[in-house]
Amino acid sequence: MPSHEMPDIVTETRQLFTELTQNRRQGYDTSDLNDLRNRIVEMNGRLVRQVASRMMHRCSLDFDELVQIGHLGLIKAVERFDPGTGYAFSSFAVPLIRGEILHYLRDHVSLIRVSRRLLELHARGAKLQEAMANASGRYPTESELCAALETTPRRWQQACQAKRSLRIYSLDQHVGALEDERESLRLAETLSVQSQEEDAAELYAHLHYFVARLGADAQRLLRWRVFDGLSHRELAHREGVSMRVISRRLHTTLQQLHHQLKPMVVESAYPQPPQRHCPSTPAHPQRSTHGQ
Repeated sequence: MPSHEMPDIVTETRQLFTELTQNRRQGYDTSDLNDLRNRIVEMNGRLVRQVASRMMHRCSLDFDELVQIGHLGLIKAVERFDPGTGYAFSSFAVPLIRGEILHYLRDHVSLIRVSRRLLELHARGAKLQEAMANASGRYPTESELCAALETTPRRWQQACQAKRSLRIYSLDQHVGALEDERESLRLAETLSVQSQEEDAAELYAHLHYFVARLGADAQRLLRWRVFDGLSHRELAHREGVSMRVISRRLHTTLQQLHHQLKPMVVESAYPQPPQRHCPSTPAHPQRSTHGQ
């Protein structure tokens, strides 16, 4: 992944991380460590601004709010970065900054930017419709309503579309005109997968980063197991140990990777299919005594 930093910032950031790592090992005071962390955060704030500027079109938050949220991701990156891997800090930090913003947007903000004037126009139109219907005993036509609102039919249609865009639909909802829902598509199946592909690419980059931090033995086992497809028995034979030892090593390595990657995963917007719960049966059912 290409570096997002200027050469002088890269060098100074690497030096600060080296000093921070040494101070941690020597047990320096928390205040000294915080000073170094703050210097790294201030020096790399441009990374947050770059990410925020690219994401402004995806939500209703302004630039300063996105920068404030993105700094939380930058602080997490400073806490987790290991300069010993040889990677540029920006390559590690940018996905965390973006992930922090995406998590916030998913939980607190509508990702759809809608004109406030259009929403205000729709609200006035809805009230006026009810008032005209009560006065005349019928709902006004579109042309009558637009004349009363002093707007054009096109503008009113845009206001209605803006209001509809804020409605929340279930991703399991079937779309289309098919009578048999089993043959129609779910809404989730019609959505673009571009954002998922971007998130997956960032996740793979982090996976590569963390695998590079593993020891030679763990990397060798993962390569043989994942890429070469060797069984536990074959791994045990190659390593000269028991299959129990191989299972324990692989489990420890995978748990470590899972723990490191879990904070970076943006939960999928697609609901998981419900699990089928089979009725439990007793382990030793009683034998029928009929006929005995």
